[in-house]
This record gives sequence, structure tokens and C-alpha cells, in this order.
Amino acid sequence: MNEKGSNHLLLKRSNYHLIKRYIYQHSPISRVEVAQQLSLTTPTISGVVTPLIGKGLLREIAAPAPEGGKGAGRPRVMLEFVPTAYHICGVDVGPYWINYVLTDLQGNLLASRHTGNVLNEYDKTLALLSREIPDFLTEAGSATEKLLGVGICLPGLIDGSAGKIYTTFQPGWTEHDLAAELGQRLGVRVVVENNARARMIGADLFDRSVTAEPFAYFLVSYGMACQLMIDGRVLYGQSAAAGEIGHTVVQRGGPVCPTCGNRGCLEALAGERAVLRRCRELMESGASTALTALCADPEKLTMDQVLKAQDMGDEKVNLVMEDVLDYLGIALANTINTVAPRTVMLDGHILDSERNRDLLLGSARRNMFRVHVDKTRFCFLPYSPDRGARGAAAVVVREYLLNSDL
Repeated sequence: MNEKGSNHLLLKRSNYHLIKRYIYQHSPISRVEVAQQLSLTTPTISGVVTPLIGKGLLREIAAPAPEGGKGAGRPRVMLEFVPTAYHICGVDVGPYWINYVLTDLQGNLLASRHTGNVLNEYDKTLALLSREIPDFLTEAGSATEKLLGVGICLPGLIDGSAGKIYTTFQPGWTEHDLAAELGQRLGVRVVVENNARARMIGADLFDRSVTAEPFAYFLVSYGMACQLMIDGRVLYGQSAAAGEIGHTVVQRGGPVCPTCGNRGCLEALAGERAVLRRCRELMESGASTALTALCADPEKLTMDQVLKAQDMGDEKVNLVMEDVLDYLGIALANTINTVAPRTVMLDGHILDSERNRDLLLGSARRNMFRVHVDKTRFCFLPYSPDRGARGAAAVVVREYLLNSDL
């Protein structure tokens, strides 16, 4: 094939993905509006839309009637993806659990399963996922031919755009290609992404929460991350290490971080693991009666119990949480001062408390460059154990929109 013909095919394929993605993100939308927004001709739009309608992926709907019921002529024909055209399985593999969800093409939750299994050795995790995913899909009643793919999210330095795992901070993982090996066992397309980035992609793609960029997604969990989206692109950085705010040093000579080994990392001072460690010390010293009443064994203490003790007014627990949220607020302020995001979305069990949200924002605003204080929009997400797995499902949809020729 000559160069001119090759370039034509590349342009045609590029337009196909561009049009498909734009309709998904802005539906319901008319052909004319898509053509205007993308500076393409209406026949070009129809050349993509017509086959997708024929495959049952797109459908035509009537535009809403104008207010008051007035308006001449036929109603505009709008386009939208058919939510039930595909199912997606999302899996959140973490230090507390492995959670599974089944969604439709628009991210609507169809089924879920929460387990007490945790991220562990590679071979054991691979074998577990190979058994449990088919079992979950059978239980959920999902037909194999309707499954668009399986998305896996987990903590670590992971480049979802290239499918590469640099590290999960667990031994034995970097020698393997989880997406390829699990996909071969399951017989379906598998994509892998960092857990915080997956949540951000879910907020953008399924919930359409990203209304202004740069956009930051601040996740507080076992560790923490602050992932960024700029000009519609997820920022990965070298070795997929962008957004690893948990490993920024906030206390010189502070406690050793159990993940990276440095001293004074934010994770070592303000992650859930650090909170539990400090609260266990309170229990062992007899300083917190509320924690002891809620949990007899310090080694079995959970974040739910810590937050309940805080709600009960335990003074020592409150001091721990105030200290933790001050560190988190400082780190958040430093990110805002550096990147100047227009929107910051905040996610985490610890932030489900109104008191903790106020403490975090108070610390952040005290340490923010003044010009950002009134111009940064903060959006707190209600805690949901399904959010990570749903984000993993969104990664599959994103890959389909960007790369798939279906």
C-alpha cells in the first residue's frame, strides 16, 4: 500500500475513535453537533455512526421537547450509546479486600461481590482471580459474548496506557504481565491500572464529574495518592510514578515508611496504616477507653472502629485524627500550590466524616497560596467499597473508546 493510502487509513481510524469517544462523553448529542465540535463533515460522522447503530452499540432518540411545548418541525435526532450493549467486570485488588463489580457500558452497577481476600503473592493472586472472576460472572448472569473485558486495579506504579506494572510493592509481581497472563486464562481482554487512577477515570467517564481541568483526585486509604488529569490526559510520568503524594517527605527524620523505606513520608504519618498503628499504641497504653470498648484485640482494630471512637468523642483518638488531617491538608495544599487544579475530588473512608472534612480543608486553606483559596473547587465523594472496582470497569471502557475497532 502506498503512503497516501496508508495515511488515509490512519486518519479514518483516528476519526473513528475520536467520534466514538466524543459521542460517549457528550451524549445525548446530534450528528450535527458532533460534526461542529470536531470540525468534521456530517458524512464523516454518519460513516462512523451508521455501522455502530447496526451493531446495536448506538441508538437514536428524540431530543427533549422545548420548554412550554413550543417548537416547529421534527424533533432533532440524538445519539447515545446503548448501556446494555456490553457488560464490564471491574476488580479492585487491595490490602483490605478483593472486590468485584459488573457494570453496563455507562457504569451502572449490575452486581457486586465483596471478599476478605487481599493483595498477596503474585501466583496466589493470579490463581484466585482466575477462579473467582468466572464464578462471579456466572453468579451475576453475564453472558461471555456480552463481556467487553475485565479491568483490574491495584496499588502500585502501574502504567495502564502501556499495561506495564513497575511495582506493586509486593515481591514477585514485576516479573509478570498480569493483564496478558490473566487474559489468557480467562479468554477475555484484561486491562490493569493503578487503583487511584482507576477511580479518577471512573469519575470522569462514568460520573462525568471532571468539569474543569487541571483536575486532581486525592485518595486517602492504606496509602494515598493525588492523581492528575490535564487536557483530558491521565498523567503517568516516568515509571508511572506521577501522583504518588504518599511518598513525599513531610517530616524530616520522621518514622520509616513501610512501603518505600524513606523516613517521614506522608504515608508513614497519615495513611490508614499509620492511623491504626497510633491507635493500637493508645490501646496498649490504656489511653483510649473507647477503642478498648470497641475492640478487645489491638491487632484486630479497624478504621471503622477508629472512626466510631472519634464520633464518640475519644479525646486521644481525636488528637491523632487532628494531627493526621493536618499533614494531609499540608500535602494537599502543596499539590494545589504546584499544579493549580481547578477541581479537587477527595475520596477515602477517613473523609466520610464531616468533622474530618472540615479539618482537612481548614489545614489545606491555611497552607494554600492565597490566590487559589477561592478558586479551587473541592468535591468530597461519599465512601463506597465499590468505587475502586467500578473505576477498574471504567478503564476497560476507556480502552475500548481509545483503541478498540469494535
